[in-house]
Amino acid sequence: MASSTSSSTGRCRRRVVLLRQPSREEDYEPPRRYCYHRMVVSRWTAWTDGNPGRRFYGCPFYYQDGGCGFFAWHDNEFGERANTVIKELSDDIDKLYDENCSLQRVEHGQRMNEELDATHAELRKLRRRHEQYDGELRKGKNKFKVVVSLLFVTYVWLCVLYLKM
Repeated sequence: MASSTSSSTGRCRRRVVLLRQPSREEDYEPPRRYCYHRMVVSRWTAWTDGNPGRRFYGCPFYYQDGGCGFFAWHDNEFGERANTVIKELSDDIDKLYDENCSLQRVEHGQRMNEELDATHAELRKLRRRHEQYDGELRKGKNKFKVVVSLLFVTYVWLCVLYLKM
């Protein structure tokens, strides 16, 4: 089975990478093994193409300049069929994570579209309300102009009456 080549987000891809990195087991059955530093060695699980899922012992300082170089297999060799099955299952896990990430992106996009639609609906409501208030304001301005005009005419009429007296 071919390995998964589709791209995915970093968050989702990180889970798959963690499954494929050597995993460390601290508590394992006796007898304890010791490296050349005379430290208790850690048991790891390899996820290489040649030994997927196979456990081994390694120096606890392996990631610090390779440690002392101690290495010993815990498991016997699995055989070609077991390696093929494990690789296929790992590839299936990759594909499922990629599909899950894709579905999450689609779902997130749908949620964003729903929120955007709701925002547009609210904006339309606000625009209608603005147009309504704008119309009422224009009516109020027109009434104000009429009242001012009437007051002016009344003032002029009163001035004319006063001067005639």
